[in-house]
Amino acid sequence: MEDTLKQLITPRLLLRPFEEGDYPLILKIAADPDTTRYLYYWARDGITPEADARRFLNYALKNWARLPIRAREYCVTLRQGGQAIGDGSIEWVENERGTAEIGWILLPEHRGNGYVTEMGRELLRVGFESLGAERIIAHCDARNAPSYRVMKRLGMRLERIAPGARPAKAPGDGPGDEYTCAILRTEWAVRAQERKDTL
Repeated sequence: MEDTLKQLITPRLLLRPFEEGDYPLILKIAADPDTTRYLYYWARDGITPEADARRFLNYALKNWARLPIRAREYCVTLRQGGQAIGDGSIEWVENERGTAEIGWILLPEHRGNGYVTEMGRELLRVGFESLGAERIIAHCDARNAPSYRVMKRLGMRLERIAPGARPAKAPGDGPGDEYTCAILRTEWAVRAQERKDTL
């Protein structure tokens, strides 16, 4: 199973394990207020971008060394040129048997090209086919409309809304509601077959 998770390939993207040399990418993410505004664990309580970047990289490297698999953070790169453009993740949800969670972060200059949807489809495939998940979820701040649209394109349905669960990040902002979207293995299998039938 480990070999099938080490490197994920889509038509335009290569998802690979993070390395120490990816620190500049992570620092760029951490230093961009537009990007961290809707990310739960980033830019909170006066934490510096450097501290956030180092925390995240240490977490990613630690989880790639851990077996059995609990979480995987992938460095998302363009297959053409090899540029690193963001993060994609999949991890088991504690205390929810058979449930995995996927997530994504993309640098602003690479948004709007369908990369997140492409990545999300691959993460769902890995979650259901390789990890054996029965249900996969994703979270977003309710104000993060692009991320929510991706979840809907992936066939995920809004499962619950947690009022005020997202911390305020920008001046003048209050806490945001959190959306949790989900898709079951059976639902994903139908959509995957429909996609094959249209090719």
